[in-house]
Amino acid sequence: ARSPAAIFLIVIRVSMALAYHIFSTIWTVSLKKRFNFGPKDHGQFMSFIGFTFALSQGFIAKRILAPLGQKGRVRVIQLCCLALGCGRYAAYYVDNLALVYLMFAFIVTALGVVNTVLTADTCLIAKSTEIGGLFGVLEAAQSAAGMLGPLAGGALAKIHPVNAPLGAVVGLYAFVFVLVLVGYESLIFSTTSTKDKKTE
Repeated sequence: ARSPAAIFLIVIRVSMALAYHIFSTIWTVSLKKRFNFGPKDHGQFMSFIGFTFALSQGFIAKRILAPLGQKGRVRVIQLCCLALGCGRYAAYYVDNLALVYLMFAFIVTALGVVNTVLTADTCLIAKSTEIGGLFGVLEAAQSAAGMLGPLAGGALAKIHPVNAPLGAVVGLYAFVFVLVLVGYESLIFSTTSTKDKKTE
């Protein structure tokens, strides 16, 4: 968990988790205002998200990633960041519920695919004896983001109830996009290559 590659993945995971939790502080309220969402509507929406997420990880991600090389995987992560950032921003302002569902189909699929890639690459950078500890650190970091995200969302809402939290969400995904562009190949794949040579 102390290697540059592990820290790099932790930063990516935490940034994406913060973006999710900050967005959640304004999303539920926006659904109520725009579409008068009640408990039944929320239940249906969350069921749709759960089904789409499971489908994206169990079926779509494998089909997308199977033919791709290292550079292809990096481009997939970047495309997912664009889908998550731009998609959440656009979904917030759309007044058509069917269009919101359609947008979230892409958003949740992107989330499932990027999670699959990051999980697979986390396994690649660590030795078999260290994988459990690394995933433990990742879970702890994401849990911390789950506590800090709503606090950050509330603090940002005092600056502006919508633009500040939404701007932070887009900014965090843009930050991850740049991180992946600059350092993913050099840190993650070089670590994987070094690990493979040591095991030969």
